[in-house]
Amino acid sequence: MALDECVLDSAEPDTCYLRFFQWAGSGHGDAVTFGVSMAYDEVEAAAQARGFPANAPLVRRATGGGVVYHDGDLTFSFVFPWSRLSSPGLIYKNLHLAAHIGLKTRGFDTRLWAPPSAVEEIPGVNTECFSGPEPKDLVLEDGSKVLGGALRRRGETGLYQGSMRPEPFQATIGNLRDALFEGIGLQWKIIFEPREIPGEALAAAERLRHTKYAADRWNKRR
Repeated sequence: MALDECVLDSAEPDTCYLRFFQWAGSGHGDAVTFGVSMAYDEVEAAAQARGFPANAPLVRRATGGGVVYHDGDLTFSFVFPWSRLSSPGLIYKNLHLAAHIGLKTRGFDTRLWAPPSAVEEIPGVNTECFSGPEPKDLVLEDGSKVLGGALRRRGETGLYQGSMRPEPFQATIGNLRDALFEGIGLQWKIIFEPREIPGEALAAAERLRHTKYAADRWNKRR
């Protein structure tokens, strides 16, 4: 989470950054992240009800959204130039459509979810990100959510943090990662080049981890 924020703050103009990452440990109960506006007590109760160990990290994101359980999901972040003419809804649509394109090339059928009618669209009703789809989330044909994300904007730069469930596809994390890489490149007309994270960015992220994302005054502030 700290590294995502540092990449957001130091992003070069007109440059996109796609980063895949894993949570420490293996199996279930690795970590829980939750939206910047959520109440910590609510998240803690939800994690306990889910059966997560009491010592599982609960980390407040810089982005919005609900509770995400990192117990084998594919996690990634995307930092991009955010045009003043682009609404959050359009950003979600373009990113999730990109994922749909990449998955389709590998034989996986998905679609963007839309509520049956505008009257039934009630934002923020799901506190857990995968308890049900929100508009423009990526779902299977039966409506099961497989990809959701949250946004943060600073100036003319945006950060998207996404989580994909691999189980419905019966595919490896590597295969799904390649699908996202290819789909985002095609949809956003980007040629990605591998790049090492600069040492100064890693050092800044380590400092931010200690002063913010590992600190109770950030995670338990609500």
